[in-house]
Amino acid sequence: MSNTHEEDFSEERIQGMFFGFWISKVLFTAIELGIFDELSKGSSSSEVLAYKLRLHPSALPRLLNALVAVDLLVFDGIRYSNSKPTQRFLVTDSPDYLGGHTEHLSHLQWRLWQFLPDAIRENSPRVSQVFGSGFDMMQNVYADLPTIRSFARGMHNLSLLAAKEIVEAFDFNNYRCLMDVGGGSGALAIAATQRHNELNGIVFELPQVCLVADHYIQSHNLGDRIKTISGDFFETDSLPNVADVISLGWVLHDWSDKQCDIILRNCFKALEPNGAILVCEKLLDEERTGPLQATLLDLQTLVSTGGQERPSSVYSDMLERIGFVNISVQVLRGNRDLIIAQKPMD
Repeated sequence: MSNTHEEDFSEERIQGMFFGFWISKVLFTAIELGIFDELSKGSSSSEVLAYKLRLHPSALPRLLNALVAVDLLVFDGIRYSNSKPTQRFLVTDSPDYLGGHTEHLSHLQWRLWQFLPDAIRENSPRVSQVFGSGFDMMQNVYADLPTIRSFARGMHNLSLLAAKEIVEAFDFNNYRCLMDVGGGSGALAIAATQRHNELNGIVFELPQVCLVADHYIQSHNLGDRIKTISGDFFETDSLPNVADVISLGWVLHDWSDKQCDIILRNCFKALEPNGAILVCEKLLDEERTGPLQATLLDLQTLVSTGGQERPSSVYSDMLERIGFVNISVQVLRGNRDLIIAQKPMD
């Protein structure tokens, strides 16, 4: 930390770090109890809201007042209402809803982070410690269609924000088929094909996730241009040889270096000669001390999947080791940056 930053580092900022988790839990609780959805129908007094949601009329105002203090609600002295950002991003029926993965954060990730000290001591995820031996984090997320839909909905709108940045940063004009490996709900394929009329897309995912991706693809009327293909990106020859551009978005950070090599090698084999690969991750700086979001994501992968965030140089070395060339890096504004590489001509 520089001296300038040290001089600006106040006790209020330290206290904010101490109590920051309170705000997260206030938000999670409001979503879980349905407060924002109910207030989207119109403003309400706390007494009426407590009756409708079957909450204690003495306890509810204390939560509502905290939500006012963090600008998620507005209070006119009698009734509470959603703020404009809340109405846009935290109401279930909104097309920009970001709260779909709250259950995952509140009931899974929250519990894992309680054991961050043990993760630091042992350099291993806390999944077995929290949920018991044999519990598989990925299998839990993809356990059944309702769980997948809930998780995917929260991730979809976050992914769309990142996808729009990626589509602006990379010129798809010279490509005909994008295959998004581990593409989740299909956000990148949707954003790219919407912007480039000559581009077709493939979402390569686990079978149960493909069902969710199909829903989003159809909702954007892109069923004739984006297809889903199910499979396992760790299996040799699992990826079809149909794409001249392949993307990996928030995939490699979940896995070890050795596992990343397997994924990249399978992508290299599937990619057409002279095709491009897009690695979309939030990059650490070379000292690994920032940016803040990347350092926190690095701890998130430690406690949950055993993966890690990496600097661009590490990803570049991986890509070179597999055989990719012409590697470039673009640092974007949002939650993902972009590394671009090419497969040489035969």
